[in-house]
Amino acid sequence: MRSIRWKLTSSYLLLVLLVLLLVTAYGARALHRSYINSYAYAVSIQAKVISLMMREYAGDRNLADLQPMVQTLRWRREATITLIDATGRSAPPVDPGAPEVAAAFAGRESQAVRYDPATGEVRVFAAAPVLGPDGRIVGVVQVSAPEAWVWRQLRRQAPGALGAVLVGLLAAWVVGSRLSRRLTQPLLQLGQVAERLAAGDFAGRVPHDDTEELARLGRTFNTMADHLQRTIAEITAERKKLEAIVGGMTDGVVATDRHGAVVLFTRAAAELLGTPPDSALGRPARDVLRGGRLAALLEDAARGRIIAEELPPGLVGDRVVEVHCAPYRDDRGEVIGAVAVLRDVTELRQTERLRRELTANVSHELRTPLTSIKGFTETLLDGAMRDEATCRRFLTIIQSEVDRLVKLVDDLLDLSRLESRHVTLDLQPVDVGALVAHTVDKLRPLADAGGLTFVVQAPPGVVAPADRDRLEQVLTNLIDNALKYTPAGGRVEVAVHPRAGEVEVTVSDTGRGIPAEDLPHVFERFYRADRSRTRGSGGTGLGLAIARHIVEAHGGRIAVRSRPGEGTTFTVVLPRNGGSRTGQEG
Repeated sequence: MRSIRWKLTSSYLLLVLLVLLLVTAYGARALHRSYINSYAYAVSIQAKVISLMMREYAGDRNLADLQPMVQTLRWRREATITLIDATGRSAPPVDPGAPEVAAAFAGRESQAVRYDPATGEVRVFAAAPVLGPDGRIVGVVQVSAPEAWVWRQLRRQAPGALGAVLVGLLAAWVVGSRLSRRLTQPLLQLGQVAERLAAGDFAGRVPHDDTEELARLGRTFNTMADHLQRTIAEITAERKKLEAIVGGMTDGVVATDRHGAVVLFTRAAAELLGTPPDSALGRPARDVLRGGRLAALLEDAARGRIIAEELPPGLVGDRVVEVHCAPYRDDRGEVIGAVAVLRDVTELRQTERLRRELTANVSHELRTPLTSIKGFTETLLDGAMRDEATCRRFLTIIQSEVDRLVKLVDDLLDLSRLESRHVTLDLQPVDVGALVAHTVDKLRPLADAGGLTFVVQAPPGVVAPADRDRLEQVLTNLIDNALKYTPAGGRVEVAVHPRAGEVEVTVSDTGRGIPAEDLPHVFERFYRADRSRTRGSGGTGLGLAIARHIVEAHGGRIAVRSRPGEGTTFTVVLPRNGGSRTGQEG
């Protein structure tokens, strides 16, 4: 593609060349006319002189006889001098009707430039009358010279004219180049600044130019650049703000264009769907979104529909996802894509399920003692109060059920505080071996009453940072469970083992054990492996859940292993360098 500078320079050269050619042609024509006039004047003078010379001989001799004499007056070979007598005779013959000859016979000197049939060329003619002694016209002198002499003279001027044209073209090229550079330099600067703007550099501006039109163009361009820079800055700020808002959302956002290609894929959506954003952008939604259901919802939204749907695990990963899809439109209201907001409601649904289960479990746990209290109370009101022994026995049962309700409420409140982490542990160096021995001694009467054997391996001096009361609560719960669920004649072993950086406490029994399918749930609230038996033991079903939260609050861990018919072993591991979490008492 040719540049404007080249076009300006070439146009300027063509214009100058055209002008030079016109000037040269006009000059050549003027020179031709000038030479013709000069030759016409010269031949007319020659004819006049010869006519005066022939006047001396006009009375004695015929003019035709003087033709050889006048030939000696020719100054060049191509020139002709012809004497024509009064009868029109001449040698060589001349057309007496030629305009200059006719004018001479009429008494006037005349010139003409015309084609000469005798020589076959254009010639310059002049004729003058020859007067006799009496003043009458006795003949005519015709002198002619070829017009080719004029062209010969012009050809001699041609090299000079051509040189002048070339010098003019050279000067025009120099001037044209500078002029085109002067005109295109602002345009080049304008183009360079425009390229910088296109590349995102909005600091460039067009320098001021002295030319009015270019100065106005530069001012307009700079104003446009200022406006564009402000607009881009505003758009960039809005985009960053939007990206910050969208990126900070815990809900995932996925947007597609009208062709179904992904144009927005936030970090939360990537984490939820398990797809890197870089591999999703620009690709069809059906190729990116697993399961196809979310892509189908986006396609429906792209048709103008607003959709809300909860996707179960399996359709979008292993999570429960609440999806809201809606179309988005351009300024004319036409749908140009769809956007989906994804919310992970897995924990919410799990919490709702746990709340329902807790409500059902608490209601169930409360109903049994309340039903018992109500029944015994109605019996007493119906007349059993008159029998003192029966009344005392019933009141004892009612008191036992009330104690059970109080323990259940206390355990619920304790578990609630532990789960909400509103419990502050009073960590002190605790001799775990001594604490185990103390707890065993406290519960030993129960073992003796149940015909059980206690085996204790708790060496003193095994110290770990712990809340003594809370750790004793854990040990009491585990040992008490072992005593309750071990039949008479069985054995309960409690051992303390110092490990590398940890203290391990195990509580083992020789009871009937826990089925494998129940082991993952034994630390859940109100979970009972054998509901009929455990409820009869007076437990609330919250002891192991409370024990797990206390151990975890110490930075430790608790585990259970069991096989039906071979007993159960609970293991508590506490760090010796601390690691508990802190909280506030609720």
